[in-house]
Amino acid sequence: MSNLTLIEQEIQDLNLVVEEGETLVLRLAAFDAFPNAKIHVQIKNRGVFDGAFADFSKGKGRMEVKVELLGENAKASWHYAGTSTLNSNKSLDASIEHLAPNTFAAVEQYGIAMDESRLAFVGTSHIHQGMVRSETSQKAKIIVFDKGAVGKCSPILRIDENDVVASHSAIVGKLSDEHLFYLLSRGIDLVTAKRLLTLGYLKPVLAYYEGELSDKIQSRIEEGF
Repeated sequence: MSNLTLIEQEIQDLNLVVEEGETLVLRLAAFDAFPNAKIHVQIKNRGVFDGAFADFSKGKGRMEVKVELLGENAKASWHYAGTSTLNSNKSLDASIEHLAPNTFAAVEQYGIAMDESRLAFVGTSHIHQGMVRSETSQKAKIIVFDKGAVGKCSPILRIDENDVVASHSAIVGKLSDEHLFYLLSRGIDLVTAKRLLTLGYLKPVLAYYEGELSDKIQSRIEEGF
């Protein structure tokens, strides 16, 4: 197993190859300037790619993650969790190409848009013809915290084969009124209630990190609310 952790300016264009039967774990984290980068991953037979990006940066730009499943039983997962604040304008494109049968991919992108920022999740999962018994999923969700903020989710499925499993979901909205009401009815003030709900929403990303980096991500989540 190979592990690669990149923080801040270390996040640049990457071309990665996961060899047959190998596993590559990629962990990204940004706290200041949003990284404009293109990450290209090719996965051979029985290879596994596990990627995550904890993003609490500011700025404008686009990150592209393109994964090609080249060999049978290749697997890929990508998880993004982060915030967009002030006048940031960030776009995350996570796309998967199923180019072999019996391949699996899961993309999950979760974010919070605040102030007058813009946050967009896009991406295409494409199962090509003949790539039977493959599975792919795209999940995207953005909570819009303030009236001036904008969130956009546009996951796309391109399915050229019948013997597959494919799903996608996209949600843009505010914090649940029902959940807020429950907390307020227990005597919790509005600001604290929003903070608790947001912590529960973003904290799952911590499972992908450890040590001082995990502590820093947790602190940034808590400081933001």
